[in-house]
Amino acid sequence: MLRMSSSILNKLFPLSALILVAGCSGNPARPADAGKVIDLYSENLPKVAAEYMTTREVEEHEHEHQDVVADSVAWRFWRNGQQIVIERPQLGLGELWQRDGKTLIHRKLYHADRRAIEFQEDDLRMLEIKPSWQKLALLVEQKVLEQLSAGDVEWSDNHPIREYEGKIGDSQWHIVMRMDLGLPVLIDREHDGMSEHTELLNTYELNAAPWQPTPTNGYEIIDYADLGDKEYDPFVIKVQSQMGHDHHH
Repeated sequence: MLRMSSSILNKLFPLSALILVAGCSGNPARPADAGKVIDLYSENLPKVAAEYMTTREVEEHEHEHQDVVADSVAWRFWRNGQQIVIERPQLGLGELWQRDGKTLIHRKLYHADRRAIEFQEDDLRMLEIKPSWQKLALLVEQKVLEQLSAGDVEWSDNHPIREYEGKIGDSQWHIVMRMDLGLPVLIDREHDGMSEHTELLNTYELNAAPWQPTPTNGYEIIDYADLGDKEYDPFVIKVQSQMGHDHHH
C-alpha cells in the first residue's frame, strides 16, 4: 500500500483545507455514507468547480551557492460535459476549452484587456498542443496514471481516494485522486532540480461554487491565424511574448 510522507502532508495541506489527505491511511473499509467511486475515464464526469494552489521550486546554482527559488499561483477550475474553464485570478488570465463532438476549440482569455485569442482544431494540431479531453477534465494525463503504481481505494473524510506513485523517465510522481469527483487532490512532481506541488483547496458542485468564471461578453476575439496581420498591435506583441512562457496546469 502506498503511503504519503508526513513532510509532504505538513507542507501541502493546511488544516483549513477541505480535503485532508492525512486521513487516508486509516481503515480502508468503505463508510456507509461515503461518496461513489466513479470511472475516471467516463465521458460523464461530475460537474464541479475547484480551487487549487500550485507551487514550483527551482534550484539555482551560482558558484558554490545553491538557492531555491519558489513561486506559487492560485487557480480555479470549472468542468461540465462540454466546457472547461481555468482562471488565474491574480494574473487576470484564463483559458476556455469547448468540445463539439470530437472538435475542440480553445481560447486564451486576457481579462484586463477584454480580449481573447481563439485556436481552432487545425491550429491546435499544427502547434502540437491539442490535449485529449480526458486530460483537460482530469488535470492529469491518462498515460501518466497508467504508468504509475496505483494503491487501493481508501477513504478520507468519507471521500474515496487513490494514490499513484512512481518514476516516469526522469520525473518522480506522486498523485492522489478523488475517485468520486475525478479530480486530483495532490500532484507532486520532481524533475531535474525542479519540484512542482499542486494541492486541492476547495471543491463544490458546479452550480454551488461561490465564484463563477469571469464573463467574457463583449470581448474582442482574435483568431490565432490572424495574429500575423496584427503584428504591430501592442496587445498582440504582449501576447506573443507571453505565449512562449505560459503553461496550462
